[in-house]
Amino acid sequence: MPRFRITAYDSRGSQKTLRLDAAGEDEVLRELSANGYIPISLKMEQVAETSGTNIKGVKKLSAAEQYMFCSMTSAFLRSGLSLTEILGILQKQTRDKKMSAIYGALRESVESGRSLAQSMRLQSVFRDSLIGIVDAGERSSLLPEVLEKAAVMLRSEISVRRKIQSALTYPALMLIVGLCVVTFLVIYVVPQMTDIVVKAGRPLPLATKILLMLSSVVKYGGIPVVGALAAVYFTAKKRGKSFSVPFFREVKNHLTISLVFAQLSALIKSGVPLVQALEMSENMDPVKGRMQRLADLVKRGYRFSQSLEREGSYSEDIAAIVRIGEGGANLPDCLDRIAENSWEFAQTSIQKWSSLAEPIIIIVLGVAVGFVVMAVLLPIFSLSDLASL
Repeated sequence: MPRFRITAYDSRGSQKTLRLDAAGEDEVLRELSANGYIPISLKMEQVAETSGTNIKGVKKLSAAEQYMFCSMTSAFLRSGLSLTEILGILQKQTRDKKMSAIYGALRESVESGRSLAQSMRLQSVFRDSLIGIVDAGERSSLLPEVLEKAAVMLRSEISVRRKIQSALTYPALMLIVGLCVVTFLVIYVVPQMTDIVVKAGRPLPLATKILLMLSSVVKYGGIPVVGALAAVYFTAKKRGKSFSVPFFREVKNHLTISLVFAQLSALIKSGVPLVQALEMSENMDPVKGRMQRLADLVKRGYRFSQSLEREGSYSEDIAAIVRIGEGGANLPDCLDRIAENSWEFAQTSIQKWSSLAEPIIIIVLGVAVGFVVMAVLLPIFSLSDLASL
């Protein structure tokens, strides 16, 4: 695909030189018009398809690394530096070789004419939601504000994760130790005790028979079952599928709503029309096509609250709050309220379940150990009765 070198004025009246990959001049002009540029000159260049460095074999960046990228880039942008200057500074400042290579690749890609969002997508190390945020920020000329908002959300996510890890460390340790003890009793202790009882000619209690059956399953079928589950898990991961508990699916949905509605509020406050704001937020929503469906409904004349109701995937509470905002001509503030409520709900739910994890694990282990002890002691009591005769 050919590359075009364009000289154009942006929405602030500054002259910029851009490079875009497109099939023809008409596509270039449409892209420039959609992004608010007024072209002065346009010239086609022949550039190899492989231009722009792509970091291969690098894992997704952690939330902390992406937080640092967002916060530092936002701060430098507010100081008036260009993206290429910022990425060069970040490349020199970081001591992490991996991050230095990523910043260098981003800088080269931006210098070649790509947007920051396109450059981030090329590296395949940033989460898709963050790329969508950056893309919407670049289109709306609100990149510093959008990156700052993303940094706040990432910082909150990091804080919640640390709280969860702290709350689950002790219960997880208890669970591992308890499972090891129960497994040892089931595989080694119980069979030896039952052999003594059987040789003595005494019948085995029902609890002991059940435990022996479980012992055989664990002893002979444990490794194949674990191997099969691991194979299914890694195969699903390789195909891009994920497993999620219904509770965590609900939490993830609320976090997504918070992110998308906060972005919608920022775009509308900056003067972007609702339809365009919805289309800009499409890349941020993991449910593909949902924001576009809402935009199409608004285009057809439905109010935003009516569009949410007709689309069907949002709760009635959200539609009601939006309806209030539309009636009072205060839609952006109502969208902010929805984002805050969804974020607080997700945080509260995570903290609640992390607090409940410890007593639940203790109860489960107590029942399991109690059953094993009972299954072991009953044959011993049977032998004691036999000895007393």
